[in-house]
Amino acid sequence: MRIATRSSKLALKQVDIFKDLYKTQEINFEIKTQITEGDRKSKKGENLFDKAHFVEDLESSLLNYDADIAIHSLKDMSCHDTEGLEIYAAIEHQSRSDVMVYKDQINLNDLANIKIGTSSLRRTRQCKHFLKNNNCSEIRGNIDTRLLKLHEDKFDAIILAKAGIERLGLNVNFIDLDFLPAIGQGIIAVQCRSDDKKTKTLLDQIKNFELLQMIEIERRIVRNLNATCNSALSIRSKIDGDVFQTCLEIYGDNEIISEEFSSNLNSIDDSIKIVIDKIIKKGGLKLLDESY
Repeated sequence: MRIATRSSKLALKQVDIFKDLYKTQEINFEIKTQITEGDRKSKKGENLFDKAHFVEDLESSLLNYDADIAIHSLKDMSCHDTEGLEIYAAIEHQSRSDVMVYKDQINLNDLANIKIGTSSLRRTRQCKHFLKNNNCSEIRGNIDTRLLKLHEDKFDAIILAKAGIERLGLNVNFIDLDFLPAIGQGIIAVQCRSDDKKTKTLLDQIKNFELLQMIEIERRIVRNLNATCNSALSIRSKIDGDVFQTCLEIYGDNEIISEEFSSNLNSIDDSIKIVIDKIIKKGGLKLLDESY
């Protein structure tokens, strides 16, 4: 099985997590690391680019038959499937939350005045609304690069996904943030060609149908809002038996729109339509437009 992946430490760790699910089987894995357009832009310090640039080069490897699967961080992916490809399996971390990694000397009782590094508009707005902090600055690069910038005194703290910290086993000071996560945060997406029956047969062994169902419903909600993985939007969902439950927040510069609903899976389309209508009536599309 040929695996296309980014070359960062976290990306390679995610590949290891995938491979470990097959450790009792004799499968020959070939790892094809790539420097994506997103990696190149990030290294040059660019910040106004779509996170899909971390994904598109790996997808090209699938479409060109240079790889059988691609391993992605789901939160980097569009909520629209690329023609000919699909997310066929996924691996969830126990936490989808954010953490604030901080330097020893900062005052944790005064988070409103510290300098925070984040590349996410969602996190910037959450810091403003929930921490009363208006001192967020742009930070780019992989986890190691961001931690280096933190310890070079460019920031007092940075916000990262807890899943990444724990997957890499990093020994850092952090506090949990009670923020709703980005769509797909903490989830590893396993993508393949839609017509590749041989690869799908192998992936069937690790499929978590409930997780995939939850992912698709969340993506459907985002699609209905015409939002993207860069929007100032958070969502956290779960499926309990036949019931889907979700909390959703959209962050404007001065306003938050929050909705939650619980729905039987058999009537999920109607429930999504109802909640989208509520969000639109509250001005949610206008807030999402503020993101750009």
